[in-house]
Amino acid sequence: MSAEAHPGTAGHEHGHEMPPKPDSGVREGLIPEMPMLWRGLAFAGGALLALRMARWAVRGSLLIGKPVALGFLGAAVLSAWASAIHLTGGEKFDDHDCV
Repeated sequence: MSAEAHPGTAGHEHGHEMPPKPDSGVREGLIPEMPMLWRGLAFAGGALLALRMARWAVRGSLLIGKPVALGFLGAAVLSAWASAIHLTGGEKFDDHDCV
């Protein structure tokens, strides 16, 4: 048997092991970083505002209000989705640069 390491292992028992991260005392992902937190809260506020505008549009006129309300509801869904992404830190887990 040879004493050489297998190619790609770089001295590790398995080639895919990562060194452990230092423990900062705060659970990672519990509270996002400040810029992500503020953007997430702003998107959540936008979603609530779009829901109120949809409700206002339907109350104003049923004929014209329904299509306008559907547009506001679509904006509310997209804004809520963006808020969830920012508040959970999901944007960081984008894997476009993985090889």
